[in-house]
Amino acid sequence: MDALLRGRASGGVSARTVQPAVSASVLRSLALSETKRVARVHSLPVHSLAIDRAFSRFMLSAGADTSIQLYDLDSVDATHTCARQIAPKQQVPSGAGHTRLVTSVEWYFGDCGMFSTGSFDNTLRIWDASEMTEACRFDLEARVNRHRMSTAGAHMLIAVADESEHVRLCDLASGAFAQALPVLAQGTSALAWSPTEPYVLATGGNDGSLKLWDIRQASSQLLLLSSTQGQNSTLSEVGHAGSLHGKV
Repeated sequence: MDALLRGRASGGVSARTVQPAVSASVLRSLALSETKRVARVHSLPVHSLAIDRAFSRFMLSAGADTSIQLYDLDSVDATHTCARQIAPKQQVPSGAGHTRLVTSVEWYFGDCGMFSTGSFDNTLRIWDASEMTEACRFDLEARVNRHRMSTAGAHMLIAVADESEHVRLCDLASGAFAQALPVLAQGTSALAWSPTEPYVLATGGNDGSLKLWDIRQASSQLLLLSSTQGQNSTLSEVGHAGSLHGKV
């Protein structure tokens, strides 16, 4: 590694050669913390985690046991071992909120006072983080696979991917559905807002299609990448053959 870095500094080695070696070195150095441990409190698999963007301090966890746990990563409890344990500071106990598996959890983009969760119980719920109480609920009438809020700050819309033929946009300002995008697929499993264009949304369907939307336009779809051809779109190319489960 040192030889590569010296070669890069002297101009004899290209950045393209050095970058994979540096990335591999960083990955090999990753290890579990020897000073902190997160307490295991979920009784069933964890399906979603979220760390706040404002302070990178508060973490939410949720999953199949329907509980929601709130951790303060800067606060640790002394134990008899060398490592200090991070226990939840607050929680929504199993059965007190969602009634089925919680598939996604997200902090409100502006601060740590509010977060949202989606579930297989067909609801999207908004929570007051200070009290861990439900503030608002959207009934989707379909299992929620993922939900995402734009971090650009231009609006207060949450996009919801579920098992229906539409991607619903839920408006936090009014507490109502603002729009429904006709994905016309076998449900939607992944979505992501553009980090630079606040009204541009990407969706991934259970049929393998990728779609790009401008929610301000009457005909919102901008781009289609599909595993089948011949659909009406601005552009049609070959996409994934199976369902999608994540977008960055």
